[in-house]
Amino acid sequence: MSFTSVSTRRLLPDAVLLIVAIMWGGSYLAAQDLAVASSAAAVMCARFVPSAAILLVLHFARANNRLRDSAFPGMLLGTLRAATIALETIGVTLTSATNAGLIIALSILLTPILESALTKRRLSPALIGSILLALIGITLLVGGQGFSGVNLGDGLMLVAAATRALLGVAEAHFTVNKNADVLGLTTVEIAFGAVIFAAWGGNSLLEHLPSFSVANWLTIAYLCLGCTILAFLGQLWATKHTSASRAGMLLGTEPGWALLVGVLLAGDRIGVLGYLGAAVLLVATWWGARAEQRWRRGGLAQQNNSAPAAGDPAISANLPH
Repeated sequence: MSFTSVSTRRLLPDAVLLIVAIMWGGSYLAAQDLAVASSAAAVMCARFVPSAAILLVLHFARANNRLRDSAFPGMLLGTLRAATIALETIGVTLTSATNAGLIIALSILLTPILESALTKRRLSPALIGSILLALIGITLLVGGQGFSGVNLGDGLMLVAAATRALLGVAEAHFTVNKNADVLGLTTVEIAFGAVIFAAWGGNSLLEHLPSFSVANWLTIAYLCLGCTILAFLGQLWATKHTSASRAGMLLGTEPGWALLVGVLLAGDRIGVLGYLGAAVLLVATWWGARAEQRWRRGGLAQQNNSAPAAGDPAISANLPH
């Protein structure tokens, strides 16, 4: 295998995660416009129900279309996903956009803490440093407009950061097997979320459907195809090929991309601190990529060194006689 192909294979999960973060960053403005024409609950319903229908069709079109193996992990992922989105949706209406963006970014720090506790592996100083640097970058980037006082919305966003971190660790756990069915897991996850959001916002969506404009329908298509189906599949696939900590760090750049979309499309301004934060975030992302690869390779080496040798009695005793 050539050096180029190895480098591409290592960089591809990072690229996919960054694309997901960019799409989710763009969803803030899109969902806000759609919520003005309907309601936050209607937006969630319009996003998940069609996505679930599309994925179910794709899944059952496959030769091996059993969802039994994906049922439990998919429902757990769906519960964590629905809880995170619901908490974010409600929390952002009760606090400032700055507070919301910074608090949800704490998932960057919570994810490696949870992953380290689960795997019983101490995080490397370089990986911890890159995560803290990323938090500083996001603070500078998002906090240029100042902070508001602590309120209930901040508490909801903090819980959302915790559930997002749990979701990342759960995804890494359920995809650790190379044969893990990414499409099956994503199908169950989104279908389970669709049931929850249909119960929450179904009536509101039906009430506002007749008044939707062409732009509203294009927004729904973007939220369904880009921010839900492709993003969830991409996130799960990329997490399978990297670590929850690395995925959490790259996805944690989402508030920065949301700000960039606001600057380009809505005329928002981030000031000198914002641009400094963007530069710090780029450095942290590059540093984190190298640190995470070394940390993961160290874990694989540790597993190989602790594995019994071929002639070990522990193996011989379990061989058929």
